Amino acid sequence: MERSQLAALDTNLLVALDALLQTRHVERAARRLSVSPSAMSHTLARLRALLDDPILVRVGRQMAATARAQALAVPLRDGLALLERVVAAPKRFDPAAERRPLRLAAVDFAQALVVPPLHRALQREAPSVDLVVLPFQPASAAALARDEIDLGISGSRTVTGLRSREIHREPFVCVLRRGHPALRTRLTVKRFAALDHVLISPAGKVIGSVGLALRKRGLRRRIAAVVPSFHVAAEIVAGSDAVLTCGQRSAESVRRYLALEVVAPPLPIEGFPVSMFWHERHEHDPFLAWAREQVAAAAGVR
Repeated sequence: MERSQLAALDTNLLVALDALLQTRHVERAARRLSVSPSAMSHTLARLRALLDDPILVRVGRQMAATARAQALAVPLRDGLALLERVVAAPKRFDPAAERRPLRLAAVDFAQALVVPPLHRALQREAPSVDLVVLPFQPASAAALARDEIDLGISGSRTVTGLRSREIHREPFVCVLRRGHPALRTRLTVKRFAALDHVLISPAGKVIGSVGLALRKRGLRRRIAAVVPSFHVAAEIVAGSDAVLTCGQRSAESVRRYLALEVVAPPLPIEGFPVSMFWHERHEHDPFLAWAREQVAAAAGVR
């Protein structure tokens, strides 16, 4: 598009295109922008002529974005966010005046670490902000790019395409049921390796920090169960003679009500990072910049 064409472009068309690509539905896009469905249909026709592309096509009973429209979706959102920052009048940020939700995706051990103190901070400083917590999954990175969530927290150091900040380093501990035979004497490395192990792995991978540490000593362990979440793993350990090696904060959160014992591993195992992720388009969003500081403080970062 030449500069002369860009000067004549109605920016409302870009806002409408963004709504159409997010909803993939003319009526829902119209409701989002508070216009009539007929007006949105007319706008879609203008966009099709401008881009020389159908943008939305019918697939069965639903509408789907064309390949070109899909390629435009993220750059369009980024461009609109930049435009909003350019034209918005600067104002002093007041968390107490915020009304939008804070949407957080976090792995379960990070939920136990961050969510309770974060909720207290929001109640105290931003009482009208609703906290929405979802599980962090492989699709969460794409959800951050699509603005479906605001922040992510996981045990990865980096996620491609996202900004990150380490907010905590969690030490490993071993969890066994109260009265476990292995606790009658000192838990040696060989006795530890000989136990049945429960492994937490949302992706189903069967090698982790414990397995690598044992291999360095020429030992192997039997993984009796691989489960996607900490709470399932803890329940298994509470009712069996298996052992779980996990983050200390998670273990302490269930130790009492599941009658579990928490002990130090019998060999050195490096703790794992807990990192916060966000999309770069929100680097300078006052609310989300403030929210990131609240999350970091909740994790113990000062």
